[in-house]
Amino acid sequence: MLSLRKVLLSLSLLALAHASLAAPITLDADRFTVTYDADQTGLYGQGFLSGSLDTVYFQPSAFAALSGGGQTSTPATLQLSFTIDPGYAFAGFTFTERGDYFLFGQGAVNVAASVLAANADTAASAALSLTPGMPLDQTGSSTAWELAGNLASQGLGMPQTLLVTLDNELFASAAAGSLGFIKNTYVGFRLLTVAQPAAVPEPSGWALLLAGMLAALLVGRRRVVRVPSGMRG
Repeated sequence: MLSLRKVLLSLSLLALAHASLAAPITLDADRFTVTYDADQTGLYGQGFLSGSLDTVYFQPSAFAALSGGGQTSTPATLQLSFTIDPGYAFAGFTFTERGDYFLFGQGAVNVAASVLAANADTAASAALSLTPGMPLDQTGSSTAWELAGNLASQGLGMPQTLLVTLDNELFASAAAGSLGFIKNTYVGFRLLTVAQPAAVPEPSGWALLLAGMLAALLVGRRRVVRVPSGMRG
């Protein structure tokens, strides 16, 4: 009986630990908040906010692909939810990703990133696909690489909540006796927002407003000119 209790207690602790890992993490930025599940960041690690509070970024420490012979790849997905503060509107975002690589002999590396943004209210979506602008073929020393792109608001409408999915993959290959190594060290999303203009009343709204003001003015005039009955001649 005691052993059964221990088993049940262990299962309960594991369930609580899993629930804790799956709990959403929210970062309060300037003009928006961003939320992600701790258990789905995988190789990306913890998220941070920039000093300007307009960029959420990750600094992976173990997101890499290595080959000393043959081909290998490392995929990683990241899902974020951006909720824009009242009074502001989404105007686009800039995506940046960078890292470094090392080649020896007949090694080769590559990286590909795909960003899908969706309006949570209308399901309208837009995609951004990125590959390096130049071959990653420098050998003999560690070399930096970077991907960057912009996604505008066109086609997404005016989302108050924006769902963003990043699909990333690092590739490495090498002949026997060679080496291909690539790693990711930074992933960042800079969200652009604009202040929404104050709502302008429709023509029918102006008419109702003017009618109300006129009615209030007439009532006021009647109260001013009314003479008490005891003072009438």
